[in-house]
Amino acid sequence: MSAFKLHLSIALLSSVFTLAQVNRSVQPKPGPAPEINFGEPQEYKLDNGLTLLVIENDKLPRVSVSLRIDNPLYLAKNKTGLQSLLGVMLGKGSKNILKDDFEEEIDFMGARLSFSSSSANAGALRRYFPRVFEMMADATLNPNFLLEEFEKEKDKLLEGIKANEKDVKTAARRVENLLSYGKNHPYGEYASETSVKNVEISDVKQLYRQRFNPQNAYVIIVGDIDFITAKKLTQKYFGNWEKGEITKPIFETPKNLEQTAIAFVEMPNAVQSEVSVLSTASIDKNNPDYYPLLIANQILGGGAEARLFLNLREDKGFTYGSYSRYSFNHKTKSRLRASASVRNAVTDSSVVELLNEIQKMSKEIVSEKELDLVKKKYAGSLIMSMEQPSNIANFAYNIKTQQLSDNFYNDLLKNIEKVSKEDILRVSKKYLNPHILRVVVTGKGSDVLKPLENIDFDGRKLGVSYYDKYGNSTDRPEFSKPMPEGTTAQTVIDGYINAIGGRERLKGVKTIFSFLEASMQGMSIQVSNKQTDKNQLLVEVKMMGNVMQKTVLNQTTGYNEVRGQKTEMKGKELDKALESADIFPELNIKPEQIKLKGIVSLNGINAYEIKWSDDKTVYYSTTDYHKIQEVESSDMQGRVVNITKMYGDYQAIDGILFPQKITQDMGPQKIDFKVISITLNEPLAPHLFE
Repeated sequence: MSAFKLHLSIALLSSVFTLAQVNRSVQPKPGPAPEINFGEPQEYKLDNGLTLLVIENDKLPRVSVSLRIDNPLYLAKNKTGLQSLLGVMLGKGSKNILKDDFEEEIDFMGARLSFSSSSANAGALRRYFPRVFEMMADATLNPNFLLEEFEKEKDKLLEGIKANEKDVKTAARRVENLLSYGKNHPYGEYASETSVKNVEISDVKQLYRQRFNPQNAYVIIVGDIDFITAKKLTQKYFGNWEKGEITKPIFETPKNLEQTAIAFVEMPNAVQSEVSVLSTASIDKNNPDYYPLLIANQILGGGAEARLFLNLREDKGFTYGSYSRYSFNHKTKSRLRASASVRNAVTDSSVVELLNEIQKMSKEIVSEKELDLVKKKYAGSLIMSMEQPSNIANFAYNIKTQQLSDNFYNDLLKNIEKVSKEDILRVSKKYLNPHILRVVVTGKGSDVLKPLENIDFDGRKLGVSYYDKYGNSTDRPEFSKPMPEGTTAQTVIDGYINAIGGRERLKGVKTIFSFLEASMQGMSIQVSNKQTDKNQLLVEVKMMGNVMQKTVLNQTTGYNEVRGQKTEMKGKELDKALESADIFPELNIKPEQIKLKGIVSLNGINAYEIKWSDDKTVYYSTTDYHKIQEVESSDMQGRVVNITKMYGDYQAIDGILFPQKITQDMGPQKIDFKVISITLNEPLAPHLFE
């Protein structure tokens, strides 16, 4: 079943005449590095240890405030997800004001207010700021931890975990973090259904007491406010905050590999591979190597002008983008991550190119052109960032908590300008060492593993270890199951046709009208599907009774309509849609179009995997030939997205078996559709498909 004028002043003329006499054969000398001054914070410390930092800026009648708590890293152990729940539980009113009244007042003032497990941020017009500041303090010091809200947020977190169960990127990041830092490290932990279910509201209250203490708290105010007023407000609303006990967890120290190797994570549903190259090092912003390493990373993978992007996208066409990032950290080791999302067929080649570019950084001196371009881009980005009060607050906070010099950010561009090509080579050899890299590849093993196991780099075949999507070490995954003798793609298709009713009965279906319903975040979704055996199709998707999306096909034409905006289908999009417009696509598929890949296990069910095209794979049960899953890849805004449909609960309608339950991806969520009705061979008016 298929589914969806001009005025010139004398002064200006004079300046143009002057410019025309410039000797353009001589390259102008570069000027000095631009100077920046983000403002010298005025500081005050309350008796309870809280530090107030104020940066006055009267350009706009707005004030922003940030509460930051310099907590040690937190190890949740068997209650991972607790920090997330604490963050979402804060800001839901307070003991003094109900949640709805709290949110209504914030909205009325046009203010913003948000919380995390170790911070709070607010912003408002100057005239409303005192009240917004008071409300932020009240919600921080008098949190309203209601059981009903806790259960709601817990359920949301669990739903999110379930929705991402088969998400390749989620699995990749999870395993990358675990292998980089270790499972007994705060950055190596991940929330699971089990760990979230372990969390009780008492745990949230206890964690709040541990993480919200004034002696390591900073209130940073930026904007149109004088220091005296800011001091009075802070003393008034945070002066009675009592000190608490701060505990530091003990966790393992991240370790690099002794030699570069590959960690493979099996994800059978992957249509592209997530490739990351990782290493850790002890370096922070106080280290003199910080400046050249910052620039080295920008040259390697800092943007569309960087080496990784130019190689893997512009030259090779392996990916839509490849980047690197060096995450500097003063509480644990810093980490390099160079990455790309690539097609299965070029996974091994992408690994080699990533490694080659990193090795090149440590072997060859960079060009003057590259270095100059990156310095200019970085200077521009930094100057642009000064427009954001949140970034100015970050600068002030970092200076205090990372023991940076008072002029660290004011002098940043000067120090960047001093970086030489030789500095880049030196730090690359030290921190971009190509011999101790951890390559993590998450993808479909049956397509990518063999080539990965045969990668030679720098004269050595790279070792490969194997992991499941939770980072557990496993044996090498096996992809081939015994295939019954004589089984081909066509015999499987024939088996499916016979199983659901037989070829003649299926050919007798001239029209079909099906109606499906589902629920998403409390909203009802209805899908009506009207279809004929003449490549005519009408699909309407309604939410809460309103048509949100419509797809129409009429033999040789078609269009999509989203919220009243119609887009005609053309070219490949139209061809692809028409190909799938058959009521029963299996009836007309040609044997040479399909390929039997093998037998795989899907949620415990063995299934024949049949490749219909480069971007579509269909799975049929080995026991009863029922279609159980369909995976189709699609290009959405420069990103390959998998659309998965799962079928179940087959029931007979006029002697033909149809699935009564269809689970489909809808953004990051999976929606369970229930078939309400299916009507066969009822006349459908031609105008429906116009």
